[in-house]
Parts: sequence; structure tokens; C-alpha cells
Amino acid sequence: MTMHKNLLASIFLGTFNSELFWKDSALSSLPSCKDRHADLIVDAMDELQFVFCSKPDDLVVTRFPMNSAHKIYLESLGFNFLNNVFQLQDNEYTFDRSVCELLLENSKTEYFNKLFLPKKNFSPYSILPFSTALCSKYAINTLFPDCEIVKKVNSKFFSHELSKELYEDTAGKIINSAGELYISGCEFLQRSPFLIKDALGVSGNGNILINSESILINIVKYLTKQERKGKESKFLIEPLLNKERDFSCQFEINNEGIVKIISVQEMLNNGFVFSGIRTAGTSLLSCLENSKYFDYVEKVGKALYKEGYFGYVCLDSMMLDNKKIIPIIEINARKSMGLINYYIDQFLSRYSLYGNFISFALSIPWHLQYEDILNMMDQYNILFCEKRLNGIMPLCANTLYVNRKPSEKIKSERHKGRFYASIVANNQMECGLLLNQLKKLFFDMNIKMLS
Repeated sequence: MTMHKNLLASIFLGTFNSELFWKDSALSSLPSCKDRHADLIVDAMDELQFVFCSKPDDLVVTRFPMNSAHKIYLESLGFNFLNNVFQLQDNEYTFDRSVCELLLENSKTEYFNKLFLPKKNFSPYSILPFSTALCSKYAINTLFPDCEIVKKVNSKFFSHELSKELYEDTAGKIINSAGELYISGCEFLQRSPFLIKDALGVSGNGNILINSESILINIVKYLTKQERKGKESKFLIEPLLNKERDFSCQFEINNEGIVKIISVQEMLNNGFVFSGIRTAGTSLLSCLENSKYFDYVEKVGKALYKEGYFGYVCLDSMMLDNKKIIPIIEINARKSMGLINYYIDQFLSRYSLYGNFISFALSIPWHLQYEDILNMMDQYNILFCEKRLNGIMPLCANTLYVNRKPSEKIKSERHKGRFYASIVANNQMECGLLLNQLKKLFFDMNIKMLS
């Protein structure tokens, strides 16, 4: 059964580091490197939500207004939608405010009130604190689960316990103190390296690989200091598995508990950090069918609905090098990058094509404008457009330029950005050729690719 599609125009907004706003402040944290540039890029990723738009009066609310050249390019492809022209944050930039909270605090209430009228369907990337208050302020009448339920089902503790219940082959363990981490960690190290996982960690953060006792001792000391200041330590530890493939299943639970499987997406990772996505091929899908994987997906959906959750879900799974399927790695009760890639492929289906979602960290010369990159891609014959269906479709502009400081007009100045795009090609060989051309373009424009 397909979920009922709301005929109203939709409001798409969201904060892509949702887990930051779900985390329990009473719990200790694993060590991490603070990267202001990376945080800004994540905050600018909300413009990716244009892919969900299907009506000209659909609204994408972004923290930073979308680049005009980028929006014109998207409109040339057939993506028509509304976007705010004012930045959400009035004062000095901080990283601890979600888009919902910023809309509540923003001084331009009259402007956003007009933008949100007539009443639209609320379709956020995830449910966060202040989602309910935002809908109340702007009289948006959309049914969605309570935020406390959302926090619970997104926790790795919840997915771990559910995996034990449904799969009965889960080797992980929840630890409740730094001391317990040391004891259990030493036991794990006798068999293999292991991962420490924060309950609400995100890709690239909240996961630490432990492959020696010395590293374990350093982590234990770090957590012990926090415990002495009143924090509680609670983490999931799991043996490091010999994986062959990371993949995820996107599905939707309607408010009556009906589960609709949307797609399976294969994740391309660099270590623990996301780098790309492609729609699963027939061989992987056939393997999943034979292993009864989709039966587990249905069971996960029913378990989430029993907890009170409905909406989009991304179930992260894994295939080991012995072809064994691990159905539940973690549950993301929200939209996902995999869902974004699915919607790109839905758009490309009119041309009987698929995309390969990619991401590169870049160092960009200050003087380069987004229009320069688009024009050069066109000159290199790699820009996806109506006249050139084998090409590269840029998906974001703000992620490239959010770290660019307008006051620093020095030609030698560089800034960090991230390039998100879809490589549209008939096969993997053509995809590789386009990727090589893109790398050559970066070199010729003095854009440096970062590791």
C-alpha cells in the first residue's frame, strides 16, 4: 500500500546533523576534532532538499539563501520551487541552532509567515526539538511523531537491542562506565579490533576504532575525566567486521503502520566517512531477496511503529566478505542521503538513466565564482543538461562557498568547500571517464582535492 500523498505544497527544511540535537547532554562524549569549516558545510547541505520538490510552489527553506546561478541551473533542468531570500540567522553564527529554532527566533516573522502561506505540508529532514513549536507558530497542520520517540528510535542502543531480538546474532555490548569499557574492551581486543559508538553519533563522528590497549586506555582516561565532572558514560562497543559492502534500505511507515519499501542504496565510504552513493544493482538485490533481508526490514518497520514512530527510515546494513548479511547496523529514523540519491534517480528515470552520487572535499581559490565552475564544466562538455545527458549534475553551491569570507579579497586566499554532484552515465566506464574529466577541470582551475 502506498502512503497517501498530500496534495498541498510542501515545506522542505532540515538540519543534516540531526543527532547533535537529539544527544543527551548528561552523557559523556568521545574525543573528536572540532572543524568549524566542516560544520558550516554540513549546515549548508540543506539545499540538497530541492530534489524532493514536485510542485512549483513547494518551498525549500535553507539556512543560507541558495546561490542564484545554481537555482537558475536547476530550473533549466526542470526543478521549480520556492526558496527564502533572507538568511535565517540574524546574529553571529553559531552551530547549536537547528533550522526550526532559527525560524522561531528570526526577526523576519512577517516575511516567513507569507512564505509559508497558504498552509503547506511539513516535510522536514528529521523531527527535532522545536519542530512542534515551529508548526504551531506558522499554523502548519501536519501529523508527526513526538521528538522524544524520535530520539529513542534513532539511538544505537535501540537498534542494538532490536537486532538482538530479531536477528539473534549480535556480538555488540552496551557499556555503562569508563571502567566497564576498559574491562569489556580488553576482552574484545583478545579476539579483534572493535568500535566504540556514541548512541547518536553521525558519519565520521561518534565512532572510534580501538586496535590496541594503549588507545583504549587513552579513551578510558578521557571519559573518566568527564565522569568526575558528573557526566555518565554509556556507549555501544562492537567487533570490527570484515565487510564487503555497506548498503541501506530506505522505507516509509505511514500513520497506520503500513511499511513501504522505497529503495536500496549502496554506500561508498572512505573509512567511516561518507563519499558517495549508488542505487543497488540486480546482483545485490537478488542476494538480499534470497537472504530474506526484506522480511527484517518489515519487522524493523513494525517495531518502530510500535514505539510510536512513523515517517521515513534509513536502515543501515552490511554484507560481510563471506557474503553474510547483517541486516541491522543502525536505524536512522529520518530522511537520508540515500533517499536523496533515490529522488535524483527518479528525476533521471525520464531519460532511462541513473546517477552516481559523489562528494569531494576541495580547497578553492578565493576569486572563483560558482558561475565560473558551471561555465568551465560546460566548456569541458561534462555539465549535465538537456543537450548533454551524459554529464555531471552539481547539486549544491553553498557547500562550496559557505566558508568563503567576503572581506578577504586576496587573490591568493583559499577556502574549504565540498562538491556534491551526481555523475550521470550509461555505464561505469563512462562514469569513470566523466570523473577523470572533472578531476582535470579541478586541476586546471587550481581547485585542490583534499583527502
